[in-house]
Amino acid sequence: MNPPVSIVRCSDYDEAKISQALRNAIDLIRGMRAFVKEGDRVLLKPNLILGKPPEKAVTTHPSVVRAMIELVREAGGLPFVGDSPGIGSAIGAAERSGLKRVADEMGCPLVDLHEPAVTEKKKGRTFRRLEIDRSVLEADVVINLPKWKTHSQILLTLGVKNLFGCIPGKRKALWHLQTGGDRKRFAEVLVDLYEVIQPGLTVLDGVLAMEGNGPSSGRPVPMGLILASADPLSLDQVVCDLLKIPRERLITNQVAFERGLGRGPIEVVGERVGDLVVGPFRLPSLSSVDWPLPRFLKRAIRNALSSRPAIYEAACQMCSRCIEICPAQALEKGEKTPVFDYEKCIRCYCCQEVCPEEAITPKEGWGVKMIKKVKG
Repeated sequence: MNPPVSIVRCSDYDEAKISQALRNAIDLIRGMRAFVKEGDRVLLKPNLILGKPPEKAVTTHPSVVRAMIELVREAGGLPFVGDSPGIGSAIGAAERSGLKRVADEMGCPLVDLHEPAVTEKKKGRTFRRLEIDRSVLEADVVINLPKWKTHSQILLTLGVKNLFGCIPGKRKALWHLQTGGDRKRFAEVLVDLYEVIQPGLTVLDGVLAMEGNGPSSGRPVPMGLILASADPLSLDQVVCDLLKIPRERLITNQVAFERGLGRGPIEVVGERVGDLVVGPFRLPSLSSVDWPLPRFLKRAIRNALSSRPAIYEAACQMCSRCIEICPAQALEKGEKTPVFDYEKCIRCYCCQEVCPEEAITPKEGWGVKMIKKVKG
């Protein structure tokens, strides 16, 4: 039997409402003292992908982190907050997202996860050598605090995907390069991280979610929900149920099922899935071409049938973050915007994730547009 998942309604980010919602969600799955013991060093791992205001729904909301700091301390734990954005520092992203102010007011340490360490006791099934930040490995408990968002490469970024931030800095881009833009291969990295890190508790910020071109350029959409579970994989499956999509459509779930993980009944406590109306919720369009064809033909079909990142010239400020992060070195400076070399581009969308101006969005290939036109 998989660990239960709790669902609690919460209409907005009023601090008193959030505090009560988190307490209720965690009490429904045995309470905080089931996860945190006296004296435990507890890493709170939010989503701090990019420094954006909370109303953009890019990062875990500061009020969620504040409430979690309080709950951990009530249980006798010693919390600290940490993450590792692909570009820049967690401190800078936290300052712009309002999370640093909360950490300062609460006297809670805020750290950059930038010190790689190779796991010796536990190794990934697919990728044996995983460089994870030392603070993650040395924490007594990891509490995972993802944001409910879409993701242009893997569909949704929820509990399992949020653990990717435990890989230090630009090493994340190297993993994108190593997996070559293959979504399933990338999902194998994420499931390896899930098995190695094994967060003690996952609490999903779904009060204000993101739809469309996530994880940083989508549209905020109110969901009014907090979910909690001892298992992020179970939590991710329940989100799929709420969105009325097959659990296997989220590729991290698919990879986990193939490993014999997570498949089976999940008890949902609190609100019932069938009683909640979620939607319409716009998912990103995902497509790939992995057929055994000659390289030149496969490339042509890939360009026609897959989405690719494109730059909106009017929004681009030429900050060059996309150029810095690109693991395939598929971008270079142009006269008005960076220029893509789509022969090199692996469609990992790292560029979109770090763009502070939301100037990069997925663009459908001409084949997809033609099919949609015929369907009419």
